[in-house]
Amino acid sequence: MIQILQLFVRLCLFQGQAHDVPRSEVLLFIAGLAAIISNAVNAIPNMGVFSGILLSIGQVLLFAVLISLILKIRGMGQRSIQALTGMFGATTLLQLIALPFFSWHEKLLPDDPNIEMALTTPLIITAGIAIWSLAVMTSILRQTMETKNGVAFIIIIGCQSVVMFVIMNLSGNASG
Repeated sequence: MIQILQLFVRLCLFQGQAHDVPRSEVLLFIAGLAAIISNAVNAIPNMGVFSGILLSIGQVLLFAVLISLILKIRGMGQRSIQALTGMFGATTLLQLIALPFFSWHEKLLPDDPNIEMALTTPLIITAGIAIWSLAVMTSILRQTMETKNGVAFIIIIGCQSVVMFVIMNLSGNASG
C-alpha cells in the first residue's frame, strides 16, 4: 500500500508514469471511493451530507465515464483503469492537501450575510492546488494517450466542464 501511495505522490510531482499504475479494478474502486470521500468532505459543509455525497458520487462517476469513453474512441479503452486510478489517487492527495485551506478560508470570511465570496490567502492557495490538480490529470492523460499536453489539457478541461455543467443543472445551482 505504501508503494501505491508513493506512486500517487510521484504522479502529483510529475515524476511518476501513468503506465506504472497497477491495472487493478479493485485499486480503481478504492481510488474512486477515496476521491468521492475527499470530494464529499469538501462539499458537505455547503451542501449537507446527503447532497454532498450524492454530488461527489455523480462527479466521480461522470468523469470516469467521460474519460473511459474518450479512451475507448481513441482505441485505448484498455488503459482507462490505469489512467483513472492514477487520476483519482493523485487528485485525492491534492484534495486532502487543500482541506485545511478550505477551513482556514471559512474562518476568515466576514459574518456579513451579504458577502458571498471573499478573496483570502487560503482561497488563492486552494485555487493553486486546483490548477495543480488539473495539471496532474493532464499529465496522466497525456501519458495514457501518448499525445501532446495541449490535447490532454483540452480534454481534461472539457470533461471537467461537462461534469460541472451536468452537476450544476441537476442540483439546481446553475446561474442564469
